[in-house]
Amino acid sequence: MVEIKNPLYNTAAPSTQSIHADGHLQATADVVAPISVSTTFEYNKKDIAANNYGLDQRYDYARSGTPTITKVEATLSTLTEGHAVVFGSGLTAAFAVLVEQRPKKIALGSGYFGIKRVIEQYQRLVPGVQVVGLDCSYSGVDLVWLESPINPTGEVRDISSYALRAHAAGAVLVVDSTLAPPPLCYPFRQGADIVVHSATKFLGGHSDLLAGVVVTRPSKPAESMRAARAVLGTGPGSLDAWLLLRSLRTLSVRVSNQSLTATRLVAFLESHRRLAIVSNCHSPSAQELAIGRRIAAVRHASLQLSTSHCSFIETQHPSGYAPVFSIRFATSAQALFVARHLQLHTFATSLGSVESLVDWRHNFDSTEDPGLLRISVGLESFDDLASDWTKTLLALDAHEKSSAKL
Repeated sequence: MVEIKNPLYNTAAPSTQSIHADGHLQATADVVAPISVSTTFEYNKKDIAANNYGLDQRYDYARSGTPTITKVEATLSTLTEGHAVVFGSGLTAAFAVLVEQRPKKIALGSGYFGIKRVIEQYQRLVPGVQVVGLDCSYSGVDLVWLESPINPTGEVRDISSYALRAHAAGAVLVVDSTLAPPPLCYPFRQGADIVVHSATKFLGGHSDLLAGVVVTRPSKPAESMRAARAVLGTGPGSLDAWLLLRSLRTLSVRVSNQSLTATRLVAFLESHRRLAIVSNCHSPSAQELAIGRRIAAVRHASLQLSTSHCSFIETQHPSGYAPVFSIRFATSAQALFVARHLQLHTFATSLGSVESLVDWRHNFDSTEDPGLLRISVGLESFDDLASDWTKTLLALDAHEKSSAKL
């Protein structure tokens, strides 16, 4: 079987990698990779163990791999600077890491609640597994699970700092970089040992597929997880794999655009929040008060830059920040009013798609602030999104005033 990863594109730009990194695997004249839906493949008639797909590939049963999955893994391996294995979902990918690493003590921080549930399932299979906080002592810890950027705020943690702590303790550092795929962040450059993505989000980018990715630095762990995937049948379906490959072709242009718009939108909302604050130096106008006074807080990586201990951010994210941020209101009623009245932000869960999404996270995770909304910025115009927010915040102000009179 031909080598999945093509070293010819290791130094190419991400936009070039996304389109050409799997070109050496193309065995037909199709310009666009065809969807391989077959579950079984005809053997080479001269030698049952010989290549049977093109000149240098071999497939027998879809659970063990397909031409489409191989192309996806080739593209992702080059983009992420490692060796990628794709799974049927992000949480399946997370579970695959735990099964491969078999940790006895895990350091885990705040972030996506689904990871906690995956660890709980692992604990049912391996009794006695301990979980400690991310910033606790790493004595006895053999796996550190770091989410950066953090869901739902889009804020980032210092990967290199946690890598030093983890490695000093003899632990493996796993970085969930779902909210900042290439070209926004390359966790291996900061010392990560394993990188995980929910490919359903930005890698997929169109709200139409389920997939997950595990990337390892050396090839051996990836080969081991690929073998386990073949036994358990935890890979993506044919259509999901093809849709992911299609999405990767535009990853760089999509994510870069979304990141820029999100950063501008964060600055826009934060400026309105500050303009509504009365101080000795500033007396807000009626319009400034109406737009900004209901915003309690806006959180995003770009706003961390003003703090002294976050100088690592520009090194870790030289090409932009996660296109995800959170905005908090005083009450759940205010948050839900905004979520329901925004016209260009679809009120739905998930993130990373071409359409902007707004989600009330308390609906899924009761530990989240009921006044918090997670915003995933899509490919709409910044001006249109900003106008949408202005109209919605003015409507909220008018609604609150009307309710107060009753």
